[in-house]
Amino acid sequence: MDQVAGTNYYIYQDRSDFSYGIDAVLLSNFAKAKKHHMDLCTGNGIVALRLAYFYQKTSFLGVDIDEKAIELFEKSIAQNNLNDRVTAMKLDIKDIEKQFPKHSFDSLSVNPPYLDPKDNIASGDYKRQELLLNLDDIAKAANYLLEPYSKIYMVHRPHRLPDIVVKFKNYGMNLRRLRAVKPFQNKKANMILLELEKSSKEGFDYMNELVVYNADGTYTDEVKEIYYGK
Repeated sequence: MDQVAGTNYYIYQDRSDFSYGIDAVLLSNFAKAKKHHMDLCTGNGIVALRLAYFYQKTSFLGVDIDEKAIELFEKSIAQNNLNDRVTAMKLDIKDIEKQFPKHSFDSLSVNPPYLDPKDNIASGDYKRQELLLNLDDIAKAANYLLEPYSKIYMVHRPHRLPDIVVKFKNYGMNLRRLRAVKPFQNKKANMILLELEKSSKEGFDYMNELVVYNADGTYTDEVKEIYYGK
């Protein structure tokens, strides 16, 4: 059991399987939760737990196909006495329409598998590669779940940006904010944070780039604040 960065909550993790990383922390800082929020591909619930700490009046549902991860998330929910407003659910996102009415949520977040099987990167891990779930599945689910003018927040890889924009536009959603994340000031971005809105409005805000590390390998002041608070 580990402390959830920047909160007084605790999280159960299986370090031999999949522990949360900086992408989840940055996503949970970038996302904005409204009244009813769903975290897709929730894993052990790190994004949902951090958001639950920041948005005390919001109800959260985290869904994932991984039964073991959901069991860990349920233990974390109980540990932090969050049962009244945080729920974990084992669910294949492609079955969303069987489980929820249309327009059931007013905000979503997702930290999905990044790798397209066509990229010739033989990961073989469905948590990292689009073997069980792809961008089209996520965009379709988001369109179904979200109320009009509501938003989904995502962390992904820069080279997938064209795919993301096209897939979501096909389901009536447009990019509204984009922030590139660079490991060092003199390096290219290796992550992007995206806000997509269910609306026909086009045009987006390209935010200032976030640099993770100083030249000496320590976290920049902004990343320290994201992890630990002011």
